[in-house]
Amino acid sequence: MRSKRLFRVICLALSFGIVSSLFPKDVFAIDESTRTSGRDYYISSLKGDNSNDGSTEKKAWETLDKLEEVDLQPGDRVLLESGSVFNGFIHLKDVSGTAENPIEITKYGGEEKPIINGNGEGIWYQDYIEPLDNAGHRGKGYVSSTILLYDTDFIKINNLEITNESDDFNYLSEGDKVSQRMDRTGVAGIAKNGGTMESIQLEDLYIHDVDGNIQDKHMNNGGIQMNVLKPDNEAETGIARYQDILIKGCHVKDVSRAGIVVGYTYNHSKFNGAALNDETVKKYGHTNILIEENYVQNSGNDAIVSMYAYQPVVQKNVSDKAGVDMLEYSYWQNFCAAIWPWKTKDAIFQNNEAFDTVGDNNGDGQAWDIDWSDGTIYQYNYSHNNGGGSMLICLNEAYNGVFRYNISQNDLKSLITFQGNPLAKIYNNVFYVDGDLTTRVHHPATGNKDSGAGYLANNIFYNTSTGNPNDPWEPSNNKQFTNNIYYGYNSVPSTDKFAITKDPMFVNPGSAPTSTTGKVHDVSAFEGYKLQDGSPAINAGVYVPGSGDKDFFGNEIGLIPDIGIHEKNISDESSVNEIYSNTYAIKESSIEGVPQKTSVKDFLGNFKYSNGVKLEVFNGNSIVEENSFIKNGYKLKVTFIDNSTKEYLIIVNREFVEYSIEGMTADDGSHQSGNSTEGPGSFAIDNNLSTMWHTNWNGSNREDTWISIDMGEVKPISMLKYTPRRSIANGIITKYSIYVKENENDQWTKVETESNVWERSIADKYAYFNTINARYVKLHAEESYTTTSNIYASAAEIRLGVEKIDEEVR
Repeated sequence: MRSKRLFRVICLALSFGIVSSLFPKDVFAIDESTRTSGRDYYISSLKGDNSNDGSTEKKAWETLDKLEEVDLQPGDRVLLESGSVFNGFIHLKDVSGTAENPIEITKYGGEEKPIINGNGEGIWYQDYIEPLDNAGHRGKGYVSSTILLYDTDFIKINNLEITNESDDFNYLSEGDKVSQRMDRTGVAGIAKNGGTMESIQLEDLYIHDVDGNIQDKHMNNGGIQMNVLKPDNEAETGIARYQDILIKGCHVKDVSRAGIVVGYTYNHSKFNGAALNDETVKKYGHTNILIEENYVQNSGNDAIVSMYAYQPVVQKNVSDKAGVDMLEYSYWQNFCAAIWPWKTKDAIFQNNEAFDTVGDNNGDGQAWDIDWSDGTIYQYNYSHNNGGGSMLICLNEAYNGVFRYNISQNDLKSLITFQGNPLAKIYNNVFYVDGDLTTRVHHPATGNKDSGAGYLANNIFYNTSTGNPNDPWEPSNNKQFTNNIYYGYNSVPSTDKFAITKDPMFVNPGSAPTSTTGKVHDVSAFEGYKLQDGSPAINAGVYVPGSGDKDFFGNEIGLIPDIGIHEKNISDESSVNEIYSNTYAIKESSIEGVPQKTSVKDFLGNFKYSNGVKLEVFNGNSIVEENSFIKNGYKLKVTFIDNSTKEYLIIVNREFVEYSIEGMTADDGSHQSGNSTEGPGSFAIDNNLSTMWHTNWNGSNREDTWISIDMGEVKPISMLKYTPRRSIANGIITKYSIYVKENENDQWTKVETESNVWERSIADKYAYFNTINARYVKLHAEESYTTTSNIYASAAEIRLGVEKIDEEVR
């Protein structure tokens, strides 16, 4: 069990110097009616006296350093008097409350928040030990934090005003102001030697004037930042990470570098690849992260970033002029967006507002950014006047991104930036431009408009600006447009066979608010983007599988959706001879992606269809009872309103046991020699996505584009898993054949696979075949992607496995 103690608390004004101070953990806002243990410590700079015992308001201490004598226990509260001003800091190390009795730091005695001025003190040392994912980022050094929670959890901190100013710019040369300034934070969190740090709540804090380093991204540097360092003994203390983090209702203003960040981790290498494994992210990343109702104003760089997290929710926040440091300083990686993820799985960003993000001297400048994350969804957000535009989809690991039911009003530079990304779905948004703005559809830079793939449906592009550049819709052939409205443009995309150019007939376009109170506006403020009766957008959209159930205003979405953010009335739509599902993949004659041990009742509940349509599951000619499990070979029969029918074969997910690569060896027909990251077949079984098997860079004959695996012994096998290289580049296999043999001197035997083609993407690929006994398995690339006339093949990793049979579902 980790020790729990208050390490050091200092409130006195200190001379400039290094004070090593790492402190306890945990503060939770607690209702007196549920609190079963703990005591209160009262501190008042107005009426306190350090000769008191701090036990009541009348016996309050005067200064925070009296806490140095205290071992905080579960249920304890540190109460600072309203109107007090403390010069110093509170650092907690190895301190924990409990779920029933968390620790709390808060105010008493009035509405005014007590102030803690860090004054550049509260200095501690941060060291990730492990190299960072980019060697250009600083990974160790001294940090000044007004509040530090170091291996501290089950704690709540609320109703405080926090600053951390410094006059060091008076002593630094112009050339050193960017990189040599100390990292500083208002509130810093570190998880290291306590395993999972749980239940940290930061609420209603006013954090401002934090003079941090201008460029340090992964140090604890800015308004609120929580990061994870490598434990001294991970085997003993467990994987360090965060769980159950709430940051709510905080006002973060005039801070450098970022506003709110949770949080970088020493385990960043576990998140390699575009498609992130759920169990891996839950094991090594942060879980149950909620960042809501915060107002981030004039942040030096990013406003809010969620990193290395599983299903974080970022909602109802306001970003006001992110990136202000770029107005004055240039530095390495001059990039900034307002609210975005990094290496998260299935993050939700909803009901946020972002405006006035700095675009000058900024490589990005967008409100929103799907950045090297898997399954990110942006929905119901509002952006305006952002210097880099509305939306960025950033590079090759921005995977399975969705941007839906959002409003962009008079954003600058460009509406959408496609930057080398896999397919992103962008649907049911409104992009509005007026005045004399020259906002483009795509980013003007070549690599930021034609190198990413997109599916754009049911959007309204509305442009009445006299400066409309009318740039091309399709700068390359990797975007599909369908069922969009293009009003005010002189052309439409060639791929959109259902394009509409008529006025969508908004109620009052361009009327969304352009000022803020620091809170998101009520949805009624956006009613100008509702549709009038007779709008050509009504019932003119296409159903997008996986779409949400509600529009921007909370209305239910029909099977024939309206174009834009407003679903006017689903009762007036005609019945359709189609079924849809946000859970399963509906093919021409099959339903795929059904989990094992799914009941018929649950199965049928995952479809959307018109009233009066009838769905039944059959086993042969017999109807299957609703409590029975779905099995492979069952059929779904659909009877439509007009009595026409359609049948689908139901395919239940197969489960496979993946063999360990320990003891396996690899051979190949061609490989690049003398390179540390692209080389022989062994690079495909080294459990390292940064290396790959790659054929000779000078090109190969097609018969030599193979790799074989020796499993060391004969085993049953029915699956090969192919993980492509981490970018859409030379060698990704798109057509294949698989061969097996039991003994080294046997002839190779080709196996019949269920398919022999893979899509050109960086997602994991699978080859399935009937179970066969073999020791040697060969994958031959019959076709592969190339950017030249040469022939290449590559693989980041290859795994082999066998199907696990469950008779209940097979």
